Amino acid sequence: MTRMRLLNYITFVILMVSTVMGYQSPWGLLFVYWTIQNFYSGRAFLLSDVNRDEEPVLFWLTQIAWIVLGLMLVALDLFPVQS
Repeated sequence: MTRMRLLNYITFVILMVSTVMGYQSPWGLLFVYWTIQNFYSGRAFLLSDVNRDEEPVLFWLTQIAWIVLGLMLVALDLFPVQS
């Protein structure tokens, strides 16, 4: 098994365990990671590929949404809402 495949399996387990335990921040960090990768590649995936050169508005709206969502998920774990 290659190193990247092993890392994918480890990431999957971490995401599933954190979900069961009620932690959102690993998902938030994953969204931020995906956004950084998309900045470099110029492509995002929504329901299909969104290319920055062909659909710049949708590409940037998607990136902004993923950054905001990712940061919100991390913030929910760092600053839990008091009821």
